[in-house]
Amino acid sequence: MIPYLELPPLKLGPIPIHVFGLLIAIGIWVGIAVTLRRAREKGIDESVVYSALGFVLVGAFLGGHLFEVLAYYPEKVRAQPLLLFQVWKGLSSLGGFAGALLGLGLFCWRRRESFARIVDVIVLGLLPGWAVGRLGCTLVHDHPGARSDFLLAVAYPGGARHDLGLYELLLTLALVGLFELLRRRIQTPGRLALTAALLYAPIRFALDTLRVGDRRYAELTPAQVCCVALVALSLALLARQELTRRRAALAPRAVASVASEL
Repeated sequence: MIPYLELPPLKLGPIPIHVFGLLIAIGIWVGIAVTLRRAREKGIDESVVYSALGFVLVGAFLGGHLFEVLAYYPEKVRAQPLLLFQVWKGLSSLGGFAGALLGLGLFCWRRRESFARIVDVIVLGLLPGWAVGRLGCTLVHDHPGARSDFLLAVAYPGGARHDLGLYELLLTLALVGLFELLRRRIQTPGRLALTAALLYAPIRFALDTLRVGDRRYAELTPAQVCCVALVALSLALLARQELTRRRAALAPRAVASVASEL
């Protein structure tokens, strides 16, 4: 069993620096740095990626906050509507992913850029940055799950529990290693992002069964509803992508057949 450790804030003179906030900032920096590196490898203009990341980060914070308060705490929004605008009060990871994708979609629509090409490099940067952020969740133990005597359970005050931040940290680290192998093998634009979604969403769905106290919709947490939607959308896009590829492969054969008849 893992001991429950509380890390005090670091001191920068009179200013306290909380470990969670520090690691979130480091995670964003790591994500941006890796994204830019992968973009250079694929020959994507850095200025384009910088601009895209601005839309992505704004979308992530807005989407993460709005999904958190509307899906998990609608009664608080009804009692205090200004909570919708207090972005620092609550963030949902899956809401953040949705907001980031909408932000990137808006950027690509305005700039006439390839969404599929850019989303792949952003996902490659997101994974290591996300791992750093989840390290912050692990250290502050802010995602307690059901009680358990599992080997990796954490000895929370009042009894050992699953630490879902820790489990997602381990999941993300595994995905970082896997995608270091896949990024050179998968060359179809957009396929890396779809693969990441199809790997992450089912495991996140399973982890959410261990959550306690979350609002439920038809017995599912809001995150689980998002996971189902994400898998369905990813499979539909993957099928569309494969159909387009097959049509492109068949087109030269059709032309050759007609030419031979002439």
